[in-house]
Amino acid sequence: MSADETTSDWLLEGTTDPDEVAGRYDAWAESYDDDLVSWSYQAPGVAAEAVIAHQPEARTVLDVGCGTGLVGKALRARGCAARIVGLDISQASLRVAHQTGAYDALDRADLQQPLGVEDDSMDALVCAGVMTYLPDVEAVWREFARVVRPGGIIVVTQREDLWEPRRCQEVVDRLATDDVWTALDVSGPAPYLPHADGGLASLGCYYLLARVR
Repeated sequence: MSADETTSDWLLEGTTDPDEVAGRYDAWAESYDDDLVSWSYQAPGVAAEAVIAHQPEARTVLDVGCGTGLVGKALRARGCAARIVGLDISQASLRVAHQTGAYDALDRADLQQPLGVEDDSMDALVCAGVMTYLPDVEAVWREFARVVRPGGIIVVTQREDLWEPRRCQEVVDRLATDDVWTALDVSGPAPYLPHADGGLASLGCYYLLARVR
């Protein structure tokens, strides 16, 4: 599968069914990187810059929804020497990510379920281009905070059209009130897939940067 109009329509709809997500990305894995480059995908580079700027001494980074490895490659390109672990639901995408050489470990995971990662074990966590498929925002973000040590950072993107319907700012604020994290920055909407087909091109995304307490 390549990124034709049908793919763009499917992405815009944003299914939350794990089996459908896995199947779609398995079929897309081989051409995914080229397609995203042609769409000027912004998120991996922005997320990697945030990790380097705010957690430069990170020894462990978890890439949640790593796909074909774009975040891992962006981190390595910026000199990140941390142990990078990637999780994704698409086995075919994980095979492509393995070929990049950017990851120290890669595992298949349904990201709507608790992560198979120990408490307080990561210095940084990145989740770029994935929250579309994870509807229970609060449960997911609390789970992210569970696996990141106090003082570590979380970098997450969320599509502009889902930010309000899923009450993302309310979740950001509630986790701050509950002493789960300190929100360092919420910015957007920023360019996301500016050269994509159809309605995707007009969508922006929000970037959330938080430090775990």
